This record gives sequence, structure tokens and C-alpha cells, in this order.
Amino acid sequence: TMWTRALWMLLLLCKFSLAVLPAKPENISCVFYYEENFTCTWSPEKEASYTWYKVKRTYSYGYKSDICPTDNSTRGNASCSFLPPTITNPDNYTIQVEAQNADGIIKSDITHWNLDAIMKIEPPEIFSAKSVLGIKRMLQIKWKRPVLAPLSSTLKYTLRFRTVNSAHWMEVNFTKEDIDRDETYNLTGLQAFTEYVVALRCAPAESMFWSGWSQEKVGTTEEEAPYGLDLWRVLRPAKFDGRRPVQLMWKKASGAPVLEKALGYNIWYFPENYTNLTETVNTTNQTHELYLGGKTHWVYVISYNSLGESPVATLRIPAIDEKL
Repeated sequence: TMWTRALWMLLLLCKFSLAVLPAKPENISCVFYYEENFTCTWSPEKEASYTWYKVKRTYSYGYKSDICPTDNSTRGNASCSFLPPTITNPDNYTIQVEAQNADGIIKSDITHWNLDAIMKIEPPEIFSAKSVLGIKRMLQIKWKRPVLAPLSSTLKYTLRFRTVNSAHWMEVNFTKEDIDRDETYNLTGLQAFTEYVVALRCAPAESMFWSGWSQEKVGTTEEEAPYGLDLWRVLRPAKFDGRRPVQLMWKKASGAPVLEKALGYNIWYFPENYTNLTETVNTTNQTHELYLGGKTHWVYVISYNSLGESPVATLRIPAIDEKL
């Protein structure tokens, strides 16, 4: 009857209106973990209803095709991995993801992947970070090229470094075209006698994906002659015999290496224009008291270690009757 047909049509329309297709897979991202797997992920990561995924691949430059062999997708996970021996490199792949639930199927756009551009390798292994005898303000970094890296690939590197007391990393980028197992890089322009933390990461030159960072290594640059001194004084009232006590004090100049240590300090002083009356003192302390006459005096202090002397720190002591 007409009423029966109308009721059947109404029920059919209701069924279609209640059907909810899965969300279209988007944001597909693939990484080729060299000699390990080719893994793709996508969104949405969670579906409101139970969803199956099927990942279709073409490879061998489009001459072959297959479906991701793992069954992770049946659990609703938004990722899937292709495993050897069907990982071919170099190659161009296409990937398309189908999402299916009880109400139907929806397909992603087809994505294209050049394996050289998405290759990710393991990090290098630093085995030393040392100064080189006679070369100032440099560390020589030595590391092992990753075993799981294509022999034919030029590798690009980022070397990051910081002083041990700093949280601020600095970086330098370079490439290595040779395929030697052991590699070397000379990190220059550093501070003298300073501890540095270094770490390396690498990637094939064509790839957008970097390895993780290597384990950190600590190295110390060579010691040099002292950097310099900051010098100041405290003038005290003259004694009854006319002599003035002058307390000299000094410390490592701002910017001196944290590890710097002086073996001692040389002080020499004389009345202005009377260098023939120069007197000298040696001390291992960072303070010394002089007894000067009433004239203007000049005072000079240097620090020294086994490698040499610092620049001279100079101080003028005004005459006793000079207005300050």
C-alpha cells in the first residue's frame, strides 16, 4: 500500500541520516627509519566509533603495490609500519589511508614520499672531546659515524656546545662527505681553560629528519697565561710618621676563565717621576698593604702561572694633599 511504501522510505531516510562515516584521514606523515621500517601516521588519532584503517602503498617507482602488513590499524591506532625486505631505497612511494567503520569507507588524498628526503638515521657516538697540545681555544671532537647510515650518503651535522655552567647552547653546522668510520671536527673560537659540554646529531644531506642527539661529552680547552686583573685600593689615614697605609685588592678580570688559577702576583710601585725608587713585592694573596709617602704613586700588579703573565693592572695613588 501507499502507507507501507511511505513508511519504508521514511525508515530508509532515517538510516542514512544517522550514518556517520569515519573522519577523512589527514596530516599523513611518513618517516623512513633506515634499515628498520617505513612508518606512517595520520589524524584523527581517536575516532568516536570503532574504525579500521587500511594503508595502501605503491613502491618500486609505482610498479608494485601492497597493504601495510601489521594489524595495528584494526585496533584504531593511527599508525602503521612497512618492514624489510619490501623497503626499497632509493625509491618513491605513494601512501593512501582508508578509514572504515560500520557505516562506510572514506579515503585520504594520495601522498607522495621520496625516501631520501624522509630518511632518519641513528645518532653518532662521540668518543672524545679534547684540546690539542699547543693549539689555543679549541676542542677536537671525534666520533663514530652511525653504523646504520648509507655509505653513499653525505651526512650533515649539527654540533651544539655550551660551557658547563651555562644553559645556553650554541650550534655550528657542517657536512662530511667521506665515509670514514671515525670522524673529526675542530671546534674553534672558544674560551681558554674552560669546560665545554658538546653533543652531535646528523642526517643524510637530502633528508628533512635529524637523528636524535648523541650522548653529551665534556672537554676542557688548554690553559693560557692569566687573562687579567681588576685592581682597586682603600686609602687609610696617614700615620704619625707621615706614611699612608694603602690596601690593594684584586681579583680575576671579568671574562677570565672560571678554571683559571694564578701561581702568584708581582707588585711594583714608585713615586711619580721617580722610577729609580721602584720597589717590588711578590705575594700569593689577593690583597696587600703598602705604606707610601705623601707623594703621588703609581702601582702595577700582574698575575702569573706556568704559561706566562697577565696584562698589567695599573693604579694611581693621589698625593696626600690632592683634592679627590
